[in-house]
Amino acid sequence: MQFQQNPGFILFDSAKNSELKQLTETYPWFQLGWLFYLKSLKKASAPEFGEVLKKVAVIIPNQKVVTDFLNDKINEEPLIWDSTSASSAYLQEEDGGLQQSDSLIDRFLLKPKGAFRKSQDEKTERPVDFVNPEEQSLAESDEMITETLAKIYFDQKKYEKALKAYEKLSLKYPEKSIYFASQIEKIEKLKDNNS
Repeated sequence: MQFQQNPGFILFDSAKNSELKQLTETYPWFQLGWLFYLKSLKKASAPEFGEVLKKVAVIIPNQKVVTDFLNDKINEEPLIWDSTSASSAYLQEEDGGLQQSDSLIDRFLLKPKGAFRKSQDEKTERPVDFVNPEEQSLAESDEMITETLAKIYFDQKKYEKALKAYEKLSLKYPEKSIYFASQIEKIEKLKDNNS
């Protein structure tokens, strides 16, 4: 509190140097303490000023603050913060939204009761094509057909699906068409034997 009323009391008293040094040793992360200690060393022309300046350069990332503080270039104008400007602009925006919604409600209430009913032409319903997701998920796409799927169809004795899968695979992968043709023949023989 004493510094706030009289900032000069810390900086010129050599007895305060030891207190400030102890403060920086106890709380090494306290940047303002380091600045006061450095400034008091500068005012006292102490020989350890250079060493402490190197430490402060590492501790305080903004070197302009250090040089301005040491050279008494700190802006001492009182800061006046207008807390109403930001919040009042926001509140005015909110009030504008409320006024819009109020006018919408008023317009709704002023319209006659039948104004919102559909006319007879609008009431005719058009048939809607619903897609059954189960059927859609079961439908095979050419991208999803693999050799493994064809083998699964074969193992499950779903020969028609296996045949279609191998035919699609032979078109998709012509380099393996001989293998797929042999699988198709194998399935057709099994199909003929089971019939």
